[in-house]
This record gives sequence, structure tokens and C-alpha cells, in this order.
Amino acid sequence: MNEKLDIIFWGVRGSYPVPRKETMQYGGNTSCVEIRAGEKTLILDAGTGIIPLGQYLARRIATGQRSSELMLLFSHMHHDHVQGFPFFTPAYMPNVQLNIFGPGMTPDALSTVLEQNQSPTSFPVSLGDMGARKNIRSVRDSQIIIWDEAGIQVTEASPNFERDALIVRIHRSYAHPGGVYVYRISWRGQSIVYATDTEGYVGTDRKLVRFAERANLLIHDAQYTEAHYRGELAGVPSTQGYGHSTVKMACATANAAKVGQLVLFHHDPSYDDERLEEIERGASERFDDVQAAYEGLTISLPVLEHMPV
Repeated sequence: MNEKLDIIFWGVRGSYPVPRKETMQYGGNTSCVEIRAGEKTLILDAGTGIIPLGQYLARRIATGQRSSELMLLFSHMHHDHVQGFPFFTPAYMPNVQLNIFGPGMTPDALSTVLEQNQSPTSFPVSLGDMGARKNIRSVRDSQIIIWDEAGIQVTEASPNFERDALIVRIHRSYAHPGGVYVYRISWRGQSIVYATDTEGYVGTDRKLVRFAERANLLIHDAQYTEAHYRGELAGVPSTQGYGHSTVKMACATANAAKVGQLVLFHHDPSYDDERLEEIERGASERFDDVQAAYEGLTISLPVLEHMPV
């Protein structure tokens, strides 16, 4: 049995993709992170980074090297987090079971949004024409997603988990226009918190701090520098209230939550590789174990014996 827990970054940009030579080091694709928990594959968001991920997965599913059951979690439905989904190759493979969860007031709300995104006026292939078997469901922040040997279930309770169960907890943040889901994914005693598209508060977002407390890895929105956020750059308006954090905000959350590692995520598309290197150096003065996400970054967490998650 595969005992590894790996986190792989396929898309790390916010807002829109930036395919140019000045962004090749960190990458230009929009948000997509893969989590490999043993034999299970969980995907966070479907920006353009999901396109190369899908091509990779399709080859391995076809050759039996990866399971044909996948889980995709949407943080929210803004364009840069869904724009790659219509080009996700496994969604066209009839032998694939694709379990999709995300925000919505009713169980069918997520499916409705995805159908609208692929309406005939905007895309030539409908959601229904994608050949994979699809389980699409909106979930609430009071619910827990459990993926174990019995399959995938959504529950309001907190039952005793099997050792190999992958657990997803949800925190709804209102620090982004329209709201956003922050996910805490736990497996074999390790926890990863994915907190994209969230804006920091004075004194930090205390609810987010509690949700992320002592996570092994925090992936946190850090789209702006302080000067950018405050509108102190010539010709660049303030972005306060846009629903994105500064590097300082991300580091403050990581420190307050006492997490193990911090990865800065959702980089502004105007920032080239040189700027992101500067940002990473500055962040290291605020938090010990921090790095800026780049395409291909792989973080492996040591698997522990089962413990409360």
C-alpha cells in the first residue's frame, strides 16, 4: 500500500494566467493543488493548473498506475478557480469516478453553476457530455467529508474514523466577495489547510486561526505586497477589500495558528519571478518555514500512526 502524503502545486497564480518568460520560474497557471494521500487523489480548485494535472492523471489512470476515483474541491466559483475544469481530461474518461464538492445553498447549486459555465453560449461541450461518472454536491461548513474504504460520505457528525480515512473539514470565510471555503484535509495524523482568496483582519482572522491551529501545512493567499495593498505604488490602486491577503497577513496567521509550514499562494499576475523571490526572502523574516508556491513544488509530509484529526 502507498503510505505517502504528497502535496503538489500545479497552478499558483490568482486572477488570470500569465504565460510569459518572466513568470517561468514560479509558473503562470491559476489555482490548482493536488494532494496524494496513499492511493487517494484529492484536487483543490480547477484553475488552469488542472489542465496539465489532468493530462498527467489520465495517462496514469489509463495504465493502472493511479486510481480512477478522484475528489475535486472548489473553494468558490470565481473564474480563476474553475476555468480549467472544461479541459480536465479525466472528466471525459468513462471509467473515472469524479466526486466534486464545493459551496452552494442547496445540494444542486454547485452542479447548476458548472452546467452554466459550460452552456452552449460559452463552451462547446456540456457538463453532461463529459463522460466520467460524476457525483456533484454542494456542502455546508457544518459538514465533514469522509473518504475511507467504504467510499465517500458527507456527514454532520464526527464519528470514529478509520486509520486510512481522509477527512475534509470546512470553514466558510466571508473575507472574500461572495464568500469562500477554507478546507482542512487530514490523513494519518497530518493536516493541510488550504486558505486561498481570503483577506486578513487587524489582529488576524481569529476564526481562521482556530481552524488552522497546529496544521502541519498552511497554504495561504498572499497575493499582494503591503505597498500594493495600500495603493502606494505609482499608477496602482489600493486593493483593500478585494478579498486577498498580503504576505504579512499570511505570516501573521501562520504564527498565530502555530502551523508547521507556510506556503504563500495565489500570486498576483503582475508579479514576475524576481518580485516573488524578493517576497519570499522578506517572508522568511516573519515566519521560519515559509516559501512561495511554484508550479511543480512538492511537499511530502511524514505519515504518522492514526491520531485524532
